[in-house]
Amino acid sequence: METSKKLTVVACSGASNTGQYSDLVARKLMQSGQAKLLCLARFSVDDEFAKKAGSEIEKLIVLDGCPINCAELTVKKSGIKGFTHINTTDFGIVKGKTPVTEEKVKEIVEHILHL
Repeated sequence: METSKKLTVVACSGASNTGQYSDLVARKLMQSGQAKLLCLARFSVDDEFAKKAGSEIEKLIVLDGCPINCAELTVKKSGIKGFTHINTTDFGIVKGKTPVTEEKVKEIVEHILHL
């Protein structure tokens, strides 16, 4: 990992292919030991968790699957600022059309690791 800060990821896990990409990228980063993965839903229901997470996170990546940006909005509503927002559609993925491939997952992972 090229960053000196500990990486934390929060990801959309929506029903579409774009949400599947977000989820797979986040899990790949976590499983490789490159990042810690936090539950997005918990930010919207647990104020203490959000407050603690916000104070402890060194570098937060928020992954969304589509332009609705649910993950970004959820994190913002919890009061957390200063994160990097990435949308899978920025990588040529079309909601409901682009098949999920390991190559595209790796492309997004590599992009994140070089931020």
